[in-house]
Amino acid sequence: MDTSPNRSFYRFFLLLTLLALLFLLVRIGFVIHSQSPERKTYNNPQVATQVVRGTIYDRNGKILAIQTPYWGVYFHLSKISDLALVSEVVAPFVGMSPTQIEQRAAKYTTYAQIEKKMDPNLVQPLEDELARTALVNQVSVVKSMGRDYPASFHASQTLGFTNVDNEGIEGMELTQESLLNPYPQLGEIDTTYGDDITLTLDIDIQYLLDVQMQTIADEDNPDYGIAIVLDAQNGDILGMSSYPWYDPNSLSRSTDQQKRNHVTNYLYEPGSVFKIFSLAAVMEIGEADLAEPFLCDGSYTFDMGKGNMATIVCTSPHGIVDPDSMIAKSCNGAISHWAMQTDPDKFFAILNRFGFNSSYDIDLPSKSRSIIAPPSTWSGRSEATISFGQELSTTALHIATAATAFTNDGKILVPHLVLKRSGQDERERTVGEQVISGEVAQAILHAMEEATQSGGTATKVAVKGVRVGAKTGTSQIINPVTNSYEEGTILASTLAIVPLDKPKYIIYVAAGNPKGDAQWGSNIAAPAIGKIIGSLVSQGKLISERSEKR
Repeated sequence: MDTSPNRSFYRFFLLLTLLALLFLLVRIGFVIHSQSPERKTYNNPQVATQVVRGTIYDRNGKILAIQTPYWGVYFHLSKISDLALVSEVVAPFVGMSPTQIEQRAAKYTTYAQIEKKMDPNLVQPLEDELARTALVNQVSVVKSMGRDYPASFHASQTLGFTNVDNEGIEGMELTQESLLNPYPQLGEIDTTYGDDITLTLDIDIQYLLDVQMQTIADEDNPDYGIAIVLDAQNGDILGMSSYPWYDPNSLSRSTDQQKRNHVTNYLYEPGSVFKIFSLAAVMEIGEADLAEPFLCDGSYTFDMGKGNMATIVCTSPHGIVDPDSMIAKSCNGAISHWAMQTDPDKFFAILNRFGFNSSYDIDLPSKSRSIIAPPSTWSGRSEATISFGQELSTTALHIATAATAFTNDGKILVPHLVLKRSGQDERERTVGEQVISGEVAQAILHAMEEATQSGGTATKVAVKGVRVGAKTGTSQIINPVTNSYEEGTILASTLAIVPLDKPKYIIYVAAGNPKGDAQWGSNIAAPAIGKIIGSLVSQGKLISERSEKR
């Protein structure tokens, strides 16, 4: 057999090459392994096991919303052999008869909720009885965390509510969710606490509003009621009432209408209450001849241009009218006449400064914007009709806020609903722009006081020993679908400022579509404000001349 030296050489060379490659691969693997980072192990971070939702207080430290435990009773139907027996054992502890329990259990297939929230004082006795009767595996008493609202329906549309997971769904509970209910903290902490929030509300004043709303509801049966009290010196919202209301502790029985906050969300034409703002604008601009006597014979006819005439009607002839008596008697003709003598752009600009083309962020979900169309879109009678509260949309919040210009030498204040949060100082007042002069502001207050005197429309606001100024309003409500007024649709309202020598409260009350013959602001809203003022005196929140003499 032929063995060539060349073939042996090739075999040796191939073997050497393979060994070299093998060595190189081993070396590369070693290098890669030696330079790779150390293997890391990751553990889930340690976080707080529970989050306690923050508490909501009124300005005086009274609890409005607080997290509380509750216990529910549940049946494991697949494990129950004698439902009648189990129902009989549980019945005394849940306030139901055995038959009622069986009927409720019949609505479920495997796991039945018999009682969502039982009396906490009966939890331990029930657990003891279940242990004694050997029903522990058939009946569960489950502890959960929920939200309790001690004030019931008072301020319910302001506070809002939470869902079954204790998450904010509406009102302050929703907008302050991230503060009230934060994410669990990292670290060796068992419990994370949400921020506590103090509102500007005074629950005692809130009660006064709600009592009068209920009285109006009982006597006049309106479709809805609106009331707000503002601190005249700093813009704090002290009370907001919206009727009908609901109890957040019994949310399942509430309706969408009850959950609506009419004070902040309902846009409407304010009617004659608006005359105080129109008169202030007219006086500030100074183009109307207010010294010239205006004779009101029950109507006012004027030329809209191009020979087209328009007539404004008053409720009755008012005779000779000056600015004070215009407010006192609520004369449509006089304010229309003076408005038509005023440059529309200037008139519009001052109404804008009053806030009637803006929205306010008071930490509630909705920020309704008041609307007055620009003069370029006005008809020949728009300036006149705007002057007595038509052809515009606004809210009760805007009306009360605009009135702060009269109580702060012509400067408007920004309204607030949150006073402070955990770890923060109380929020300071926020002053807006100069709307009118201090002299004009005082003139409007004087005219409003005249309205509470004999012959004025707001006499039922008057309280002995307290200087009060007020303006009543009664207006038709426009149908947003047909864009027209419908017979029998009325908004009865009144705005008051008290006391006039050193204004402390701005109070506004309105009732939509009251029933009966006396559908006037002077007969419905004005008496309610008079009773609120009287109660404020009784509570010591207002000082009357009579109380000072005691």
